[in-house]
Amino acid sequence: MKLSEKRNIVVWFWSRLLIVLLFLLGLNEVYKQTLWSSDVQKYSRVRNRIDSAFSAGDVIYLGESSNTSFNPWTDTLNQSIGDFLQLYLGQNKKVEQITHEGYHPGLFLEMLNLTPDLNSVSGSKKTIVLGVNMRTCGPTAIFSGNEASNQREALFYSNRPPLLTRIYMGLHFYDNRNELERERLKVQWWRTRELPVKEKTVKLWNDKLARNFDSSMHPDVMHMAGAYIKEFGFIINDQNQRLLDLEKIALVCKQKNWNLVFHILPPNRYHAERLFGDKLLSIMDANYEFLKSKFKLWGVTVVDNYYLPEANQLNAENKGTFYTDQWYPTEHYNSVIRRAIAENIAKTMLNESPRSPNWQAIQSRVSGALQQNNYPNWSIVMPLSDSLIKTGIQR
Repeated sequence: MKLSEKRNIVVWFWSRLLIVLLFLLGLNEVYKQTLWSSDVQKYSRVRNRIDSAFSAGDVIYLGESSNTSFNPWTDTLNQSIGDFLQLYLGQNKKVEQITHEGYHPGLFLEMLNLTPDLNSVSGSKKTIVLGVNMRTCGPTAIFSGNEASNQREALFYSNRPPLLTRIYMGLHFYDNRNELERERLKVQWWRTRELPVKEKTVKLWNDKLARNFDSSMHPDVMHMAGAYIKEFGFIINDQNQRLLDLEKIALVCKQKNWNLVFHILPPNRYHAERLFGDKLLSIMDANYEFLKSKFKLWGVTVVDNYYLPEANQLNAENKGTFYTDQWYPTEHYNSVIRRAIAENIAKTMLNESPRSPNWQAIQSRVSGALQQNNYPNWSIVMPLSDSLIKTGIQR
């Protein structure tokens, strides 16, 4: 083949490639100007919220349903944890919140990668506050039936061309395993992962519970006990996906020179103790200590609410009543716990980087304003599970 012919082939190839690229760029622009916004609203309802929160906020609070949980039986305040945090920090720091039910660190990591630089023009660092829910490290959360929907939504947390995101979604270029497959993996975990208890696995423990359960007890207590075993009966190790996600979040924040605060959400230790004594608590506490040691190793600021008095006064007067869900172990709180969590976050942030010389005045003003109406309305009777938990649970 002559040199001129080779040159013609090369010119032909690159010209055609350029035409294809220009066509795709034009198609991308058409999609961006026409259908992109509606697709964002349809498939990723917090995408636009991410953009505005990261650009406008000094403090960006990333949370799941624990941030906004509300107890209609007892709450007289409906402020979220982020709302209370804003009250404690005052007007010097603007708190923006991104809340998505059922989200976990892997998805919040995608949010953090959305924008390259969050530091404000004034030079002050952005602060990311992330709630760490220990249960998200377990199989029930990892293999949640909602995960495919979450992963599809997270496709939009990217700076890739909009058309490419739409193609990814159309081709299911994400973790789209169905609920049946995730349920199989969850059960497999319960059958095979060993625990430091006599029953060895969650399945054996749950089977023993069913065989030996006191028939005089309310049947809902049995379902409640089984849920606690399944939700907290796991051991976090270095290969846990949620732990790896948290480590990546710490790395991203360090690379981008952002402040990062992990606040550990308090589980319902009171009901866990009532159901299984120290047997389940020992597993929960070991996971908590493991997470805390990792956070220290990564150099992350930690607000430790695991033993928050308002949430964990074992055998105390509240008896777990500050938890919204009485029959299932969720981190859903009423205003008493939400406010206490926010107060601890604010104290940690201000102690580490004192930006408000009027902190004592702010604390006094906010506490005084909220004190009268900050505890549940005790004239409303809430259906409690505690009164039905007796001493017949097999431990």
